[in-house]
Amino acid sequence: MSSGPAITILPDGPIQVKNPGSARYCGEAIDASGDLYLCRCGKSGKAPFCDGTHAKVGFSGAAPDAPAAEVRVWEGRTVRTHFNKATCMHVFTCKPLKELREAELAGDDAAAQQIIEVVRACPSGALTFESKGAAVPDAAPADVAIDIMEGGEIRIQTDFSINVPLQERQPPSRATLCRCGESKNKPWCDGRHKRLRDFR
Repeated sequence: MSSGPAITILPDGPIQVKNPGSARYCGEAIDASGDLYLCRCGKSGKAPFCDGTHAKVGFSGAAPDAPAAEVRVWEGRTVRTHFNKATCMHVFTCKPLKELREAELAGDDAAAQQIIEVVRACPSGALTFESKGAAVPDAAPADVAIDIMEGGEIRIQTDFSINVPLQERQPPSRATLCRCGESKNKPWCDGRHKRLRDFR
C-alpha cells in the first residue's frame, strides 16, 4: 500500500487528500499538514479548496461520456512506449517524441534516454515506457507531491492511492485530476479547463 497521498473522490463533491506530503497552488506552497479538500466543481470561492458550492450548483461527478481506452504501442530498438489516448490531458510535453523515435530507430542510444525522460515528464501518466535493453536511470524526485496548476489541473507526482480504478497502464505515481468540473473523463483531467475564462 502506498505511503504517499491517499486520495478519495467524494461522490458529487470534492477530492479529499490524506497525507498530502507537500502541495502548492499557482506555484506557491500551501499548508499540507492536514487533510486537503480540493474543489472539483470549478466554482469554489476559496479555490483550490472546497467551500461547499458543489451542492448549490448541482455538480455531478459522473462521467457517462468517458472515452474508451485506446492504447498505442511504439516499438523501438531498446525502448517500448505505450500511449493511452483516454488518459491524455493534452499539454503536449510529448512533442519531441517523433524526432527522438526516428533517431532511436536509426541507432542513436542517447535518443532512447531522451525518450524515457520525455515519457517521465507526461503529467497524466498517459505515456509509459518499458526498457528493451536501454539503461534506465533513476527518475529525479518531484519537487512537490501535489501541484495545483494555475487555471488548470491537480497534478499528483508521487506514489499515491485512490478510491477509483486507475486508467489502463496508468502508473500509481502520476495522475492529473480535474478541478474545473468540465472534464468528460472525471475525475481525471482531459484539458477542458483551457476553454474556460477566468478559471483560476
